[in-house]
Amino acid sequence: MKSNYMYENTKLPSYLPMPRFLLNYQISNTAKLLYIQLLGKAQLSQKNRWLDEQGRVYFIYPIHQMSVDMEKCETTIKAAMKELVKADLLEKIPEGRGRPNRLYILFPGEEVGQITAGGYSTGVGRKAASNYGGKVT
Repeated sequence: MKSNYMYENTKLPSYLPMPRFLLNYQISNTAKLLYIQLLGKAQLSQKNRWLDEQGRVYFIYPIHQMSVDMEKCETTIKAAMKELVKADLLEKIPEGRGRPNRLYILFPGEEVGQITAGGYSTGVGRKAASNYGGKVT
């Protein structure tokens, strides 16, 4: 396949947005790519108004389909999802036996203590900063 130069009026190929905060986030590259993929799915759900009772956007994306779309094994996808959950970038809500989870994208800029779909505090956005007295604020 021959590559082409970009010109003034060149249409860009389809792409997924990558939030800048991911550049320095301490998660694996696979987790970062999965987050980007999930963010694209969340944007589609946002356009289609897939909202829960609290007005939060959710989406359904089976692990098998993630595996196919990203060309990774299901074990790798599950490990990346665990990283995202641990990093407070993703929340999974079980939909019942044999059914895929309801997924929620989280952003680091959310208010500390915001309640997630599962009823837990996100903890996202919490920062510890030292002042000149050496105490953590």
